[in-house]
Amino acid sequence: MTFTVRGIVTSGFGRGKKFVALEGYAQQFERELGYKPHPGTLNLELDTPVRERLAHLDPTRLDGWEADGRSFGAVDCYPAVVPDSTDSVPLHLILPHRTDHDTSTIELVSPVNLRERFGLSDGTVFEIRIRSGATES
Repeated sequence: MTFTVRGIVTSGFGRGKKFVALEGYAQQFERELGYKPHPGTLNLELDTPVRERLAHLDPTRLDGWEADGRSFGAVDCYPAVVPDSTDSVPLHLILPHRTDHDTSTIELVSPVNLRERFGLSDGTVFEIRIRSGATES
């Protein structure tokens, strides 16, 4: 199963850069997704939350972990592509189990800077097609 979402690029809280670089997540991103993410996430503000539709897909799950007396939550990852793009870049929608974003915001990770690769800035409309992690090769 796949579905397409369209959202508006927006600046986040600036914490994605810190979290994707944390050793506990970084090792799992590399092992489970096959790449080291570019520091930070690309945030998309959606008209309609996608959590209900994501519930029908099988994510690749990064486990929660603990370090230095702090705990970090699990993250569900869903492979995605940019429709009608000839640029085949690895891309995942990530859904942290703990987040400060409301349900209308999604975060994307990739080994490349997505803003630069696709010429995106705040306010740009960006579309992705999401699929189940279980079908990822």
